[in-house]
Amino acid sequence: MASQSVGRSRRALSVGGVFGRSFGIIKDNPIATLGVAFILMALPQLVLSQFAGRNWMLEKLQGGAYALFGVYGIIVGVLWLVASGALVQAAVAHDQGRRADLAETLQVGVRRFLPLFAVYLLFLLGVWAASILLLVPGIMLAVMWSVSLPVIVAERPGVFGAFGRSRHLTKGARWHVFGILLLALVFYMLASAMVGVVSVAGYGSFGAMTGGGQLRAMPAPSLFLQLLQSVVTTVSLTWFTLVGASLFIELRHWKDGPDVDRLTEIFA
Repeated sequence: MASQSVGRSRRALSVGGVFGRSFGIIKDNPIATLGVAFILMALPQLVLSQFAGRNWMLEKLQGGAYALFGVYGIIVGVLWLVASGALVQAAVAHDQGRRADLAETLQVGVRRFLPLFAVYLLFLLGVWAASILLLVPGIMLAVMWSVSLPVIVAERPGVFGAFGRSRHLTKGARWHVFGILLLALVFYMLASAMVGVVSVAGYGSFGAMTGGGQLRAMPAPSLFLQLLQSVVTTVSLTWFTLVGASLFIELRHWKDGPDVDRLTEIFA
């Protein structure tokens, strides 16, 4: 009986299961997923484009004021990590069979920011160091640690414990994990390419981008095009982040079986 149960769990780990769960989370919790992603990830960029504009950015770059853009990049990174934690919490709530509360998800995102930052930084450094030797070790390490971010939010095992837990969950299914993540990345890149096409269309002809070797200001796209870009960015980033959270949950079910009571105690 136990072997039959394990077999059913192993067959459940699939592209359809992960992608279907990610779409289901968005469908059941649009405010706690798309709303959070728009407020924390898309809206800051939209506001900057409205109040700054490309002419202002061009002048600042020519004046050498790179520090301002560095600060903006840090702020965007912080908001992205907070949003990632909030989206993982939305996935956990969905796995528990309940709707994700907006205040709850944001609270978890803020509280788990520092552990998320530590895990993300170590993840990048580890994959980068492994990739120096060869590309393959870097990819293998990235797959092995692929669910470390959801783990640090959902199970809170500590920074180093998150990597060990991710290694345990992905063991025996890493080719499946690699394929799922690769396919998700392809879809995400296609969505990003759509945003790029919309941006180019909004800026006008390519002649505005060339100026005899000198920088030339480009006309800003209309507000409608900027909103369209923000919508596409919000949906694609939300879905891509939730694929990672869904993969973690599917792997946890595959390894340990559904354990709603344990997660309920964690977030009680």
